[in-house]
Amino acid sequence: MRPVSLVAASLFCPAGIGANGLGPAAPGPVPGFAPHAHGVPRKHLKTMTRAVQLGCAAVYAALEDWPTWRMVPAERRGLYVGASPQQGDAEDIEPALQAAGTPFTLGGFAERGVPMIPPLWLVKGLSNNILGYSSAQFDFQGDNGNWCDGGHGGSVALTNAVHAVAEGRVDLAVAGGADALVGAEALFGAPCAEGAAFLVLVAGEVGKTRVTAGLPTVEGAERDLGELGAAGVPIAIARQWLAGLLEVRAGGIHLFRD
Repeated sequence: MRPVSLVAASLFCPAGIGANGLGPAAPGPVPGFAPHAHGVPRKHLKTMTRAVQLGCAAVYAALEDWPTWRMVPAERRGLYVGASPQQGDAEDIEPALQAAGTPFTLGGFAERGVPMIPPLWLVKGLSNNILGYSSAQFDFQGDNGNWCDGGHGGSVALTNAVHAVAEGRVDLAVAGGADALVGAEALFGAPCAEGAAFLVLVAGEVGKTRVTAGLPTVEGAERDLGELGAAGVPIAIARQWLAGLLEVRAGGIHLFRD
């Protein structure tokens, strides 16, 4: 098993973007987020949900923080993404649901509602969109993975990325997760938020943070930010790493607070 180093991280959370996201914040949206200002091509925005926009922006920001990634051959770059099942944006289908009439009937929906659904609604709802868009944008041709496991997705993506680098399947891995759960409070029974974070992992002893090929865990997850779904563990790790509070122990990534 090769040594693995954590060399960069991006952060988009309710507290802010990058270093601005280290403070406390109430659950909610990422303040000041404009996807096209964070590397997301404007031509793709119509086929991206909010979660996908956040995820692609976070991948871009992580790579911008480690420009050496361009020296790694395309076939040796890996992308590992945690996500939640996507269903397109609710506002895109709301007129169709209203057109079905009251009370709602499947017949009314089929006759009057379905023709009103934008043709790109289904495309926006593909759960591997972050992986697809970002791997194409940055020419990642190596081993990759997408885990549509909700709250567990980000942790699983990080774990698989560490193993991929340690086992020699890739020399550089970008791993993390994204979710946009604002408005889903009734479903989760808790305050919800949106965000994304991705880590850049490379082979060898680089910098001060070495990662073992175990399961990334977060001691005292960042619940003060609200329910973050697949972005929860990546955001907690990114916040601690950017604050200089990351400690690595046998068995995986562990975090501590002063």
